[in-house]
Amino acid sequence: METNKISALDLRKRFGEVMDRVRYGKEPLIVTKNGRPVIVMMDIELYRASSGSVRDEGFIETYAVERVNEFLAEDVLDKATAAALRKDIA
Repeated sequence: METNKISALDLRKRFGEVMDRVRYGKEPLIVTKNGRPVIVMMDIELYRASSGSVRDEGFIETYAVERVNEFLAEDVLDKATAAALRKDIA
C-alpha cells in the first residue's frame, strides 16, 4: 500500500484541507521536508489503535523474554537451545 505524501510547504499552504483529508480518509499522510519524510499525520482513531498495538507488542516481547529467562533458570531446555536463546536475548 503506497502511503500518501505531502511537502511541509504544501501542508502549510493547505493545512485545513489536508487535515480533513487525513481525518475523513482514514489514511496516514507522510510529511516531507527537503524530500525526506519527517512526520506522519493520521486520524486520531488510527493513532489510538496503532499506539495500543505498539504497547501490546511491547508487553508481549517483555513477557516472552521473562518466560525465556524462567526456562533458562529452571534448566528446562537442552544446552544447545539454552545457548541459542541466551544469545538471542542478550
